[in-house]
Amino acid sequence: MLSIAVCDDEKRVCDFLKSASLDLLAEADLDGKVTVFSDGEPLCAAYETGSADFDLILLDITMKTCDGLTAAKRIREKNRDVMIVFVTASAEYVFSGYEVRAFRYLLKPELINGFAGVFRECLRELTKSDEVRFTFQCSNESKSISVRDILFFESDRRKVRLVAAGGREETFYDKLDNVEERLKKEDFVRCHQSYFVNARKIDTIRGGELVMSDGSVLPVSKHRAKETNEAFLWAMR
Repeated sequence: MLSIAVCDDEKRVCDFLKSASLDLLAEADLDGKVTVFSDGEPLCAAYETGSADFDLILLDITMKTCDGLTAAKRIREKNRDVMIVFVTASAEYVFSGYEVRAFRYLLKPELINGFAGVFRECLRELTKSDEVRFTFQCSNESKSISVRDILFFESDRRKVRLVAAGGREETFYDKLDNVEERLKKEDFVRCHQSYFVNARKIDTIRGGELVMSDGSVLPVSKHRAKETNEAFLWAMR
């Protein structure tokens, strides 16, 4: 079941987003629930007390007590993976969303005509991530992991080290080139000859290195910097 949060201080907007979300979930034959918040503060509190477990947040930017950007930053401190779609009356905050890895923006004047397309795109992304798995052989045993949980691969001579969320690490015999070929349709990028990273798990890029969501600092080759930056921006779209 997908869990969706709607956070907006305008009741009519909340009502529309909740109703439209439930209709589109039914259209996609997916089970889901929608929880409504009228301000960012109770939404943040839900994350800070550990009671929130949303797959998607539809978040207004301009709210009186706790605005959407502030709320998103607080939420990201607790959860780096939840999908955030900003709903706003103005496009002036679009670039600020890069800081919190917003998936999309929806302008309120275009809400009625534009919401269905953005929401369907969110559903495709959420359901796709659950389906794609990476399999590998490790000590004569076949193992599998969800692609969305993988942080990066590191090449070490004839071995590849896989690092995933939750501190999971696996080492198996293969070439990084082969791993790259297998995941070429996913949001991964070769930032260095020895590293192949999940662009959705990049937290920041600075100079000749990047920081992953678990705090790992990895090198970025000069000739791969442009490709890495583009992959990072594309993954945050």
